[in-house]
Amino acid sequence: MWIEAPIPLATLPNEPGVYRMLDQQRCVIYVGKARNLRKRVSSYFQRQPESPRTVAMVRQIHDIVFSTTPSEAEALIVEHNLIKQLKPRYNILMKDSKSYPYIRLTTEKYPRLLLYRGNRQETGKYFGPYPNAGAVHATMQLMQQIFQLRDCDPATFNNRSRPCMQHQIQRCSAPCCHLVTPEQYRKQVDEAIAFLSGEDQTLIACWQQEMQQAAEQQHFEKAAQLRDRIQALRTVISGSNKNHLPDHADAITILRHHQHVLAAIGIRRNGHDLGFHNITINQASDATDEEVLQTLLTERYGSEPPPTEILINAEDSNCAELQRLLQLLHSQQRCHVTRPQRGDRNQWLQQVQRSGEQLLASRKPEHQQAAYQQLAELLQLDSTPKCLAAVDNAHLGGKQTVAAITYANWQGAEKRYYRRYKLDGVGHAVECMQGDDYAAMDAVLQRFFNAINQQDIPCPDLMLIDGGRGQLAIAIACAQKAELHHLKLLAVAKGDSRKIGEEVLWPGWLPSGEFGIGSPLRPGRHSPALLLIARVRDEAHRFAGAYMRKRKKQSMFTSILDRIEGIGSNKRAALLKHFGGIEGVKKAGREQLAEAPGISTKLAARIFDALHR
Repeated sequence: MWIEAPIPLATLPNEPGVYRMLDQQRCVIYVGKARNLRKRVSSYFQRQPESPRTVAMVRQIHDIVFSTTPSEAEALIVEHNLIKQLKPRYNILMKDSKSYPYIRLTTEKYPRLLLYRGNRQETGKYFGPYPNAGAVHATMQLMQQIFQLRDCDPATFNNRSRPCMQHQIQRCSAPCCHLVTPEQYRKQVDEAIAFLSGEDQTLIACWQQEMQQAAEQQHFEKAAQLRDRIQALRTVISGSNKNHLPDHADAITILRHHQHVLAAIGIRRNGHDLGFHNITINQASDATDEEVLQTLLTERYGSEPPPTEILINAEDSNCAELQRLLQLLHSQQRCHVTRPQRGDRNQWLQQVQRSGEQLLASRKPEHQQAAYQQLAELLQLDSTPKCLAAVDNAHLGGKQTVAAITYANWQGAEKRYYRRYKLDGVGHAVECMQGDDYAAMDAVLQRFFNAINQQDIPCPDLMLIDGGRGQLAIAIACAQKAELHHLKLLAVAKGDSRKIGEEVLWPGWLPSGEFGIGSPLRPGRHSPALLLIARVRDEAHRFAGAYMRKRKKQSMFTSILDRIEGIGSNKRAALLKHFGGIEGVKKAGREQLAEAPGISTKLAARIFDALHR
């Protein structure tokens, strides 16, 4: 043994079960299942594991608790429940554990379609699951165009006196204003159900017959509407109807790259391709594909019934074991787990795998490095930059002015170096509806460059300035003042249409290498270097905007009275109640303020002076 086991291994039974590893504080650090408890637990101590993570875990084990189960499949279910309950440090964890979205058809007199997550206890008819909320919104938007079901809430529906804009653009038949009879609306609902249930061809045949009848009766407007519906529906189903694929199926592939493990899932329901879904699996780099698939299937189908067929890229022996697991989870549901070797099923599985590979490729350091190299070529830099920073300012009508700094390198965002700054009152922005972007840029860069000189944050190889020549001139002056002569500055000015790919780049250095505004560059929308710049700049914009909105939300729950010395929550409430709100307090004189409960003459004078500065 490479390390002594905390309990006599000979006391472990040769039966399936679940074991828990405990540390010195009796906290569970790992939960595992085994076909043979003695063999599995002994394997941790017989020889040193190859995985550094497993070595670190074994060194912390001070006790082992186990329990037997009738079968390995049942042990897996117990293991899954314990992991969800205890969240051990060293277990495989799914990054995406939220419930999948469904489309729910309500049971109201005039039903509507809603996005729904949860345990489906609400009354109604459910369709799905969909891979993500975006797929649900896209489907519902299409259905509004074709079937014209209402989407408003009951309060709005019950209080409308005339049709809304949805009716004007032909996305709602306006049952709120009785422009459609209950029978006609019921037909629209039945057609929507038929579409979601996969009865596309039946629906099209019915519409074709109605269109022909309308044309024969010279109701040409109705016939044209039916023609447009048929064309729209055929466009949607043209890429989904694959005769040799099952109507209800999931295709699951496990992909690995360095420390990343990704499950790519393709979803088909009612004969429709609903799209792809990718799940990042943490702490699974040293786990086998079988272990990852067992964890994934138990998590995904623990509360949701599986489809009739699941396609995986695993060995046939694993397929049989996974099928037994699903039978144990849902004994009444018939589901086949297979590995297709040829045909449409194999092509679909390969398509799902390619979608996951593209996502993993975007995370590879070497993939990011190529964009950085092209950036160096575009800007004619002596060496490839390894670290970028971006600065952006944000404000709401001149108020809540903030700034944000973000960092990125070949591996992606470096969030440990992100910084955000309050810039209230800078350049009198609070009095200017537009704000003073130059003053804000000067204030934030002075503080940022000071942090670099104090070694609180590393100096980037290239810094992106959101703006044009004016903002770049401010940044150059700040860099010179901070004596950061080696720092490269690059202004990113949005084009007239403000679309990605039309930006103008202003280098903050001259051909000699000294500070100065160089000639503008217009790389074009197909430049990988410009896309990299846009991605880093947009992250700074997102970070600044989020901070601005957070401050705005906080300000909604504060009062100007909170900044006055001697005013607490009780006196503030008494003032607001006595004068009927903050406007009443502002209009009151010193004597009137002193009449409020708990307000002395001295405090009343202080309040008056603070409100009338």
